[in-house]
Amino acid sequence: MTRYHSLAATFFLALMLSPFLAGRVAAQESLFDRLYQELATEAVDVVLTLPVDSIRKDTRTPQPATFSYTDGDGEVLTLGTEASLRGKFRRTRCATPPLKLNFSKKELRAAGLLDHDKYKLVTTCYADSTATALLLKEYLAYRAYALFSPDAHYRTQLLRLTIRDLSGSHPETTAYAFLIEDADEMAARAGGKEIDELPSLDADLFDPTAEATHAMFQYLIGNADWSLALNRNVKLVQRPDGSLLPVGYDFDFSGWVGAPYASPASDHGQQSIYHRVYLGYGQSDRVLRNVSQDFRGQRRNLLNLIDEFSLLPTNDRRILQRYVHRFYDELATISSNTSVLFYDQLRGATAEVIPPGSSPAHYRATTRR
Repeated sequence: MTRYHSLAATFFLALMLSPFLAGRVAAQESLFDRLYQELATEAVDVVLTLPVDSIRKDTRTPQPATFSYTDGDGEVLTLGTEASLRGKFRRTRCATPPLKLNFSKKELRAAGLLDHDKYKLVTTCYADSTATALLLKEYLAYRAYALFSPDAHYRTQLLRLTIRDLSGSHPETTAYAFLIEDADEMAARAGGKEIDELPSLDADLFDPTAEATHAMFQYLIGNADWSLALNRNVKLVQRPDGSLLPVGYDFDFSGWVGAPYASPASDHGQQSIYHRVYLGYGQSDRVLRNVSQDFRGQRRNLLNLIDEFSLLPTNDRRILQRYVHRFYDELATISSNTSVLFYDQLRGATAEVIPPGSSPAHYRATTRR
């Protein structure tokens, strides 16, 4: 074969394969990747069309819906999905309950997307400015979590969500909401796989630094509405070596959010939703001091994240910053005291409180390295 014919054949083959290769490249992105914006204040416009009456009547069966948004090229992408109610507390108390969206894997693949298909949608509880502020603060908590646990966290994307009634019987409504990425996608980013249940959740199964980082973040935002022992509001990711990474979610009962419907976790020793109680397992001084140093290293970034989140009123941002300052003041005091184990200082007055379902052995200070 001459050099000309060889080049021609190569060109023809590349031409024939180009649609296939383009599909392969496009399929490296998920729906969430397409929607995700690095800037926390950047909202994506989405239209969700569904049967409003069925959702409001607390219908337990999934409802047919469509999810539409405009991509970066100005093209409108519409995908079919099933919308179902999720959650417990907010589902029974909110005018617009939180939803789970279940897309068709086949349809996602046809659109050139990875088949991560299950997303949680968090909406405002009521149509007023207070409910909007609460939602924005919870969304900001997820974004703050990413500073301290860059791999093992749920990505979230802010939406300007228009809800359109499938029958046309109700007027359209538009409000802020946010989308939480698929659990399998999050676990893959964290270098593992999602685990729903394990025969045991012994403390030694958890990566010590990851466990302490998760617990320290929950402490920072004043959230006691979680449990490793009961697998409550925590997703478990298992690495190839068998170690577990805890990833927190649902932060609306935290002092950071300050929801009026939230109540303190008295069985954890919490006196108010603003009262910080440390619920992490007993880790070594070395681990906790290293994690503390990591948190202290992110102080400026965290305060800047709050300050630059202009969607929240200035007063709300100042309150959040004061709450964060108190955390760092406490962390500095504990860090400076080397005569008492870091864990003992964190647990403080709640040292004798063992969270329900937990083993007392998991909440003992340790001097192991």
